[in-house]
Amino acid sequence: MTKITADHLVRNAIVYIRQSTAFQVAQNLESQRRQYGFVDRARQLECPTSR
Repeated sequence: MTKITADHLVRNAIVYIRQSTAFQVAQNLESQRRQYGFVDRARQLECPTSR
């Protein structure tokens, strides 16, 4: 069972991904992985703006 309804699927989604410094990119790999995972999930749900 999913909590995602048809009403949710018609909404636009925005995923904001930001890493300020090279150090953060190198050190925060788990955060980076989760953020890109959000984009992948939006694509799986066929959100029209998930490019």
